Amino acid sequence: MSYEVQKKRNFIALLAAYFAANVIFIMSPAINVMATEMFADKSYTAILLISTISSLCMIPGSLVAGSLLNKLGFKKLAVISLGGIAICGAACALTNSLGVIYVLRGIVGFCIGIGFPLQGTMSLQLFNDKERPKYLGWATVSLAAGSVFYMIVSGMLADHSAKYCFWFHLIALVPLALILIFLKQPTEEEVAANNVEAPSQVPEHGKMPGYALFTAVMFALVFFAFYTVLLNMSSICAYEEIGGAAVAGALLSVYCIGNMCGGFLFNPLSTKAGKLVVPIGLVMWIAGTACIAFGHSVFFIVLGALLSGTAVQTVWPGTVNTYSEYVPKDKQSMAVAIFVSGMNIGCFLTTYFIQAVMNFTGSDSPRVPVQYGFVIVIIAGLIWAVIEAKRANKKN
Repeated sequence: MSYEVQKKRNFIALLAAYFAANVIFIMSPAINVMATEMFADKSYTAILLISTISSLCMIPGSLVAGSLLNKLGFKKLAVISLGGIAICGAACALTNSLGVIYVLRGIVGFCIGIGFPLQGTMSLQLFNDKERPKYLGWATVSLAAGSVFYMIVSGMLADHSAKYCFWFHLIALVPLALILIFLKQPTEEEVAANNVEAPSQVPEHGKMPGYALFTAVMFALVFFAFYTVLLNMSSICAYEEIGGAAVAGALLSVYCIGNMCGGFLFNPLSTKAGKLVVPIGLVMWIAGTACIAFGHSVFFIVLGALLSGTAVQTVWPGTVNTYSEYVPKDKQSMAVAIFVSGMNIGCFLTTYFIQAVMNFTGSDSPRVPVQYGFVIVIIAGLIWAVIEAKRANKKN
């Protein structure tokens, strides 16, 4: 099999890996149903933990994957990641114990965490600097398509029973099969041949750059504040009488459609804006969050979700793509892992932020934490955008 044919097969595997990336969103449309039907006797914070405990456990999963990826290879990590998601996610449907669900959802999160460095490192190692933006763009489209699929189907299932959403985790076996069929771990010779036209300028070995850690911290802050939107969407729909779980799933899917738009736009935007692609994405993220926080209508929710979704999948691949420019090759998997871990720490802490805002304000409106979160988004987003823009100008 020729190298070019295998590159196309690896691209299919990359699309499959990214399609599975946001499987954590399966539970988002079901939050309100679980709070009012399955566990009506439990606090809202306890129900949110079903979703956010996965975000917490994604952190050690990401860090483990970042350190072991070179030893185990792509396929073995894919089996552990996607196989674990399918088995443990579906197993939640077999129990009525909230404690057992916490444990199983924790394992699901750990397995999802393993997948994130896998996806990012595949894009860094399988494609050279010149072609990577194109492949990252299409991979992001695949991620968004998966997210839309998860949200819509999960919302429809949750209107019948939240337990159906747990069974839906078996869908992870589909991208796993594609990865096992099409992916081939590149040899050192193949990696060298891949970089003949656009050779990498970073060393093979070295220390983790401080700026890579900075991007992880800033992404954590922005996503921490923005995640109030994704966690509270089903509750906002119910509180403001917009609709049930299916409507919440549809509105959340608009965010995922925005992810898809980000994928389509990433390559041309990277070509035209160059190193300023991340600052542009951050400004868009701020605008989108503002629409959702203060726009009390379906139109503004849709507009904000679309802008925010596009922004996330501009900032995320834009940041990971720059790692090839200054992060030593032996630290790139770990850099991706730390970046994703920052996001996951933010997602987990969002639950307690929501509760703290409700206690502080005395309001039971699920929109209020989103408005407080917007303050953090605009401060952290602008700081990151300014520093990133200055760094880009120095590079130029």
